[in-house]
Amino acid sequence: MEAIAKTILIRLYLLKVAIGKFFFGISTVVSALESCRNLFVDPLLRAYGASLGGGIHFKGRYFFDNVKGDEDSTNDFSKLSIGSGSVIGKGVFFDLTGEIKLGDQVGIGAKSMLMTHMDLGGMPMASIYPRRVASIRIDDGTFLGAHVVIIPGVHLGSCCVVAAGSVITESFPPYSLIAGVPARLVRTLEPPMA
Repeated sequence: MEAIAKTILIRLYLLKVAIGKFFFGISTVVSALESCRNLFVDPLLRAYGASLGGGIHFKGRYFFDNVKGDEDSTNDFSKLSIGSGSVIGKGVFFDLTGEIKLGDQVGIGAKSMLMTHMDLGGMPMASIYPRRVASIRIDDGTFLGAHVVIIPGVHLGSCCVVAAGSVITESFPPYSLIAGVPARLVRTLEPPMA
């Protein structure tokens, strides 16, 4: 009986959001993801194009930028892919100008930011720092502590550990322990014995 009630609740919520999207566009879905119960995050993302594995634990309140309004926007969540068994902390910020691909069992700490583009628009420094869009890829088993910032084009290999508050400006191979601003390799971790 509880499963039936849960299914009905999810379907009603999706209907409510779909009606809002019909009248106000994809920004209704983006707003819903900022405040909805954890129960609704997975079905909302799936309904609007994200590729999600099973058993993902969403802790809530997600912020999405450039789902619409940017020259590279798709007006959906199709640039987001999260693998099975991943844990996404509260308040994570996803910039969907470029693709974000998270492998299986990836942990993203609270209030981390995954930035896939840099654009100064019409600012004077735009001629020196032109627009850049690049995907972010985080492989299986990697963990990011809270408040980590990842900039465009970064690829983290499997089973990396990133210290809280780090700013990742370059890619790192598997089993890297990473920390700092900008982040540096602290040491290479030993893979577990099989």
